[in-house]
Amino acid sequence: MIVRLEKEQQKSARRKLLADVVYIISHEALRKMKQDGHTELSPEELFLSAQEFCETLLALPDVMEGLDDEIGDLEDEAEGKNDAMLIMTLATAQLQARSKKCVGIDIRKIILYIYKRLDGHDLLWPLIEQMTDKEDARWMEGKKTNLLDYELQEIKQDGGGSEEIRQLFADMVDYSDNMDKETIRGNLLFLNRYNIDHNHAYDKEVIALFDKFGIKSTTIIKPKEYVGTKIVENEIGNVEAGGTGVIKGMKKD
Repeated sequence: MIVRLEKEQQKSARRKLLADVVYIISHEALRKMKQDGHTELSPEELFLSAQEFCETLLALPDVMEGLDDEIGDLEDEAEGKNDAMLIMTLATAQLQARSKKCVGIDIRKIILYIYKRLDGHDLLWPLIEQMTDKEDARWMEGKKTNLLDYELQEIKQDGGGSEEIRQLFADMVDYSDNMDKETIRGNLLFLNRYNIDHNHAYDKEVIALFDKFGIKSTTIIKPKEYVGTKIVENEIGNVEAGGTGVIKGMKKD
């Protein structure tokens, strides 16, 4: 259930996850968790492990009946003392983001049970606070392209050249099928400026991105909506104001 990746696999996974809003708002907090020594797993490994956990739960004939056993299996498999907690916290955000598609499954009840199991963990609320702050910045200040800048910095630090950068542009074309309209727009602006700053070395790739955006702009009406959650007196309910956040509203009162 816990995903482990080689360095090159982490790069590929990270670029694919640029299309996932939950990853965008969680990656900085997860990276800090690793830097601070709370886990040996990378943000990509933690995130993909949470996805595996979600898929396992949603495949059960009766989620609540099997939930405790699945949590136990995850805790047994985890090598670091915080790994299972980080994975389960991410899983709650992922479950909430896809709750509208889970017909016949009480997602709120699953999330509440997981939070009861995690209650009292020292890192739980600091992680949620960081994810909430990131989500606020993402929507209010348009910080959706920070990961692209991070990717370009990683390429430079690893000694990569123009061909690897071209591949990053090509990845954006491939992965844009899973991105909402505003994310694509932000990526276009960022990469177009990068191309201009580098003497139009990537004109072909930028044109391909604009062509792809033209195709998607005729089919996408509005960005994906994600309903936030709020925990109040052992009860989880939908956030009434806005309703656009995955993590927003989950701060402990």
